[in-house]
Amino acid sequence: MIPVSLPGPIRTDPRHFTWLALAMCVLGTAHVGGKIYSWSSGWPMEAGIRQDQPVRFAVGTTRFELPLNLIATASQKRQALGSEAAFETLRLNLHWSSSATKNSDTGWDTPATIQVDLESNPGRESLRARLDPFYRRLARGGEMKGPSGLKVLKLSARGAPATDLIVYDPTVQNGFIARCRKDSTSGKAGCHRAIVFASGLELRYSFDQSLLPDWRRLDGDIVASIEGYRMQ
Repeated sequence: MIPVSLPGPIRTDPRHFTWLALAMCVLGTAHVGGKIYSWSSGWPMEAGIRQDQPVRFAVGTTRFELPLNLIATASQKRQALGSEAAFETLRLNLHWSSSATKNSDTGWDTPATIQVDLESNPGRESLRARLDPFYRRLARGGEMKGPSGLKVLKLSARGAPATDLIVYDPTVQNGFIARCRKDSTSGKAGCHRAIVFASGLELRYSFDQSLLPDWRRLDGDIVASIEGYRMQ
């Protein structure tokens, strides 16, 4: 019988294989992530489609025509490019400033970007309808004066910073109302406003709390802008 001898050990640190495997995983993940990003964000431009071209679609039963670049997400842009596109909820980004210089492609010239959501939601109770029976009872500090004729209800706990507010116009029964909250992580304070725009269609928009002194112009411009894109 011929004796069989096992090969001698190779002089290699096993940890080298671990690091090599980890490096291959990282590179593979980065490659896949890059492909997904290019597919999701670059597809319309790669197909030779102008970002400012008008698209037609419906949100619920209300029809709109507006520039493609106002639609906030790539997936909804792709959907809007199809024929007879219909949404239950659509997110837009409008640009606005207090000078309100109209621009046919992008809404209003910066500095502020206003996030707008259009949602088909028949029967939802409005924020204003909850003012007296709900929010006034929660307010800890009573009613206070706010900017530009607004009234403020503080919903934060007594003695706590004013991080949760209801602001509203007291002169009009169903007038302007918004809820403003300060994010504890970022420190930014944002406000959210909801309007019954059409039968079964709600318009919601979000904006920085620093814009409250210009609430009349802001509210009028946002509503007028969306109205201008509605098809009769």
